[in-house]
Amino acid sequence: MQRRTLSILFLCLAGLFGGLFFYYIRSVFVPFGLAIIMAYIIYPLVRSLENRGVDRTKSILTVYAAGLIIAGIFFGFFVPALYQELKSFASIIPVYIETWTREQSFFDKLLTRTYLPPEAYQILKETIGDLRSSVFEGMRSFAQMLIEGLYLLPSFLLALFLAYYIIRDFDHLKKKFLAFLPPNLRSDLVFLLREGDQIFSRFLRGHLLISLIVGFLTGIGAALLKIPFAILIGIFTAIADLIPVFGPVLAAIPVVGFALSISTWKGVLMLGIFLLVQQIEGSLLTPRLLGERVGLHPLATVFVLLVGGFLAGPLGLIFAVPAAGLLKVIVGFIWEKLI
Repeated sequence: MQRRTLSILFLCLAGLFGGLFFYYIRSVFVPFGLAIIMAYIIYPLVRSLENRGVDRTKSILTVYAAGLIIAGIFFGFFVPALYQELKSFASIIPVYIETWTREQSFFDKLLTRTYLPPEAYQILKETIGDLRSSVFEGMRSFAQMLIEGLYLLPSFLLALFLAYYIIRDFDHLKKKFLAFLPPNLRSDLVFLLREGDQIFSRFLRGHLLISLIVGFLTGIGAALLKIPFAILIGIFTAIADLIPVFGPVLAAIPVVGFALSISTWKGVLMLGIFLLVQQIEGSLLTPRLLGERVGLHPLATVFVLLVGGFLAGPLGLIFAVPAAGLLKVIVGFIWEKLI
């Protein structure tokens, strides 16, 4: 009994120190995490080429070559323009701050001439101040996110090599993983993994592609209307579209508002472009690329999004729905086993 207690205590201490050690070197796992995501997205393309008689190694290299060509086009044509837009965007932020301050002082004078109760006046003033802070905080966060993306470039390059070996040795790794599972639980765990794969594959492969198309179409529309920062508008719309339900609205409000600040007709046309792109997404892209939904009621979807945003911020908003779908499968599976 004493020996068993010491063994349990040793395992707990080893698990504690192991957890602290892995937390201390957590940045090392970033390229491995990126590699797993890359392999998960690329693997169906490799399997498709293999089904046509192409060797796995050649299939991986073919997919990589196609990706490099697309990346070359992106970096050759879009990155220089994106850099210029970021410089211009950074230069006009002080102008917008000065304009906002001037308009707020005018609005404060207007409010003092109205016969509002002091409490209502204070609430309106605080609301306008909070709105201003939220807008500029959003701008700052978006710019910071783009800069942090550049810091991930070395990890991204390393992840390309790691993803190559993951895909190449996937069958061997799969056998090792299945052999590691307890025999009495193997079939149940495999079932849950397959269900999770169906949910997250629709999200990662389908929803990501849809968001890229939506961002591209919106950016093209902004460029045709000659609205400044068309590339930034496309990137922002693509990222916001990853958030179910609320994403299109979160993207449309600042973009249409910015277009309205240029001219009324450009704002109206930009709103029309958003509505048209959403129609294309809902009636054409989503049925073809996503297929069946996760199976959550709209009210449950809104609740899950609010919980995800509260717990994990923007990432929680993006991954809340597929995580809830997976949790629904697990709970249903356990319920069937117990009942």
